[in-house]
Amino acid sequence: MNQYKFESGFNVKKFIIVIAVVLLVVYGFFNARNLIKGPQVEIFNPIADMETEENILIVKGVAKNVTSISLNERPININPDGMFEEKLLLSPGSNIIEIKASDRFKKSIQKSLKVYYKQNATTTTETNL
Repeated sequence: MNQYKFESGFNVKKFIIVIAVVLLVVYGFFNARNLIKGPQVEIFNPIADMETEENILIVKGVAKNVTSISLNERPININPDGMFEEKLLLSPGSNIIEIKASDRFKKSIQKSLKVYYKQNATTTTETNL
């Protein structure tokens, strides 16, 4: 004689508990995805290895999951949507633009771009006057 009786059939209570736990775990991972990814920075302007004849360059981009961000070691502000826009004075020749960002867990990211400022003849004569 068998002391254990197994009921065959579908147990709705256990099914609901299992589904609730699975949904809770999936929801937790979905909300933690930004923490797992760390800080993200995308630069819209300028593009890498760009040449320009303007000595003032506007650096534009978006930053996500950051608590601090800097442009060439100078802190910059971002709006609530994560967008940033900063003016940068270029030196003649090659310029390195470096953006560093970090999140609250001290994960960091660094992006570097090279921009070449080519002075035209009228700019040099105007500055010599």
